[in-house]
Amino acid sequence: MSTINKLIGLNIKSMRIKYGLSQIELAEKINLSFQQVQKYEKGATAISVSRLQQIAEAFGVPAQTFYAPPPQPDEVDEPRPVFYETSRSEPLPSPVFTPEERDLLKIFRKLRNRKVKLGVIQQLKGLVELERESGN
Repeated sequence: MSTINKLIGLNIKSMRIKYGLSQIELAEKINLSFQQVQKYEKGATAISVSRLQQIAEAFGVPAQTFYAPPPQPDEVDEPRPVFYETSRSEPLPSPVFTPEERDLLKIFRKLRNRKVKLGVIQQLKGLVELERESGN
């Protein structure tokens, strides 16, 4: 096992845990077996550039993220927020989700139709606006 494979694997695992995903869930997102994800995380198998890019896209981060030094234990306990570009350049919340947020995201990711996804987003925005107007 090479040192770079171990480093990339550790960073993939850290990112997966931050996002609250199991190895199976990550594998499904990138069309792999969970065993292959497990091999990548252990550094037992070298990862191709294209596969690393696919994993990075699944997390919404640059591929270079996985070459960074491993997080220190105190950083893992309190992860720093990660910001992503959106259509309105608003930061998204930290990838440490509440159980309800994880459930919502898992369900949303199962939707395949883009129009349906956009409809769900519009409905949620409407609910937020109603809540804001009612003062709750």
